[in-house]
Amino acid sequence: MPTPINQNMPILKRDAQGNVIQESYLGDMKFRGEYVAGQLITQGRARSGSNESDDVWQLGRMTYIGNDLTQVNWAEGSSQFAFSWADRATYTYS
Repeated sequence: MPTPINQNMPILKRDAQGNVIQESYLGDMKFRGEYVAGQLITQGRARSGSNESDDVWQLGRMTYIGNDLTQVNWAEGSSQFAFSWADRATYTYS
């Protein structure tokens, strides 16, 4: 049986109308952050229990003007859960 493409995505809980319950998305996730001068520069999210070296992370790189977050760029231009937190410095963010 083929492996589903979205197997690394978090399991989302839905209400009776089928809407995603936003708190379930973040509550079941592991978070890693890389900070410079107190600002979050790189964020990573993966399912709880994931290893930092597994290709199951969603990685975002933050851009600021002063203290204002102005843009989030994704590893290799993709918001998929398909990257390694341990390898975050090797990706191109766009």
